[in-house]
Amino acid sequence: MFEALLVDEDPGTGATVREALADVGCVDIETVTFDASALDGIRQELVVVMIEAGRVGHLKRLVGTDRAIVAICQDEDVDAALLAGAAECVALPIRPGELRARIRAALRGRAAAHERARSERRMSDAIVALTQEKHDLERLACVDALTGVANRRHTLAVLGAEWRRSMREHNPLAVIMIDLDCYHAYNEQYGHLGGDQCLRRISEAMVACLRRPSDYLGRYGGEEFLAVLPNTDAVGAKIVAERLRASVELLAIPHAASVCGTVVTITAGFASLRAAADLTVDRLIAVADQALLRAKANGRNRIEGDAPLVRSSRVSAQRWQRYEPVLADPWFVDRIPAFLSRMHSYTVGLLRVIGALEIAATTSMLASMRASASEYLLDALEQLLAELERSVASARIADIRVAAEQVVQYVTHVQIIYRRAA
Repeated sequence: MFEALLVDEDPGTGATVREALADVGCVDIETVTFDASALDGIRQELVVVMIEAGRVGHLKRLVGTDRAIVAICQDEDVDAALLAGAAECVALPIRPGELRARIRAALRGRAAAHERARSERRMSDAIVALTQEKHDLERLACVDALTGVANRRHTLAVLGAEWRRSMREHNPLAVIMIDLDCYHAYNEQYGHLGGDQCLRRISEAMVACLRRPSDYLGRYGGEEFLAVLPNTDAVGAKIVAERLRASVELLAIPHAASVCGTVVTITAGFASLRAAADLTVDRLIAVADQALLRAKANGRNRIEGDAPLVRSSRVSAQRWQRYEPVLADPWFVDRIPAFLSRMHSYTVGLLRVIGALEIAATTSMLASMRASASEYLLDALEQLLAELERSVASARIADIRVAAEQVVQYVTHVQIIYRRAA
């Protein structure tokens, strides 16, 4: 049972077509001409078109994915009608049996096309679901369940990628090996639940000390952590290591069983190297580990490493951030820095050519970047990019300049904390 639309230049003709439609199960037939406004809102699933010579091009007005078209035309127009979008063609004069067969074939083709479309949608939905499940599993697999920071496997994987980037760009790469002092004694004194809570608190304090989007902290194993600092020399690593040590001490978590104080403390060893063909990332870790062993031997609650003397860094209780820090999943640790770098380069370039904007290309690029900001949960950046899009669309140079400067400032100074919220 179906409904049909009969398009006939002469509404008074077409009795044979209507009879054939009724024979194959049509319950309602509406007849219009090519010039009728009904062609703008076709709802019927089958359209039968009686075409006069030379008017095959009118079929293009009727072609749509939700309907089947049967064209009735002169024999010389059959090929043109099929090319114009007809599912089936019947040459004049009409043979009722052939017409019925063509109508049934067109309806079967429409049903098959709908089933293919449904199957493709189901397959597409399944692919999207599997992709999301894969991403969720990857995220679970890269996070330490207790502390929420990157686990050892993910930490070392990203560190390996940073080592290769250091080799390409000839920039130094630093790591800080961190050990919680007298942790086994803490567990014996306060229990394993107390020890777990202690690890969570010190990891939360330490990730807040890493101020660049490219810096991250991972749990190396047990009570050991590893901080990775791309493009950082030994002096910079020493400053960050001291900041980490002082931030944990400032927590003032009681530790009655400690041999180096009355509160929980950490000991850290740092190292910085430039990647080279005759070195591996294991060498960088080994140098930091040796520095950690020296620090332990010298009394704990201290840092060690090969760096020039620098003025002691004090951890202030005052807020230093220009923007609210962003809590990001550790899975994004190798994605967000690259995105922010691209965002910075693009926006700075936009400021340089602000007087010669190509509005369409600029809007498209900003929309793509805003989608990435949304994916990474950078809500403030997403809002700034939306404002920049509006400014570009308005073509007001002063507004574009202000909005672009705000984006540059944000991507330059925002702090990304790679830790999954508890």
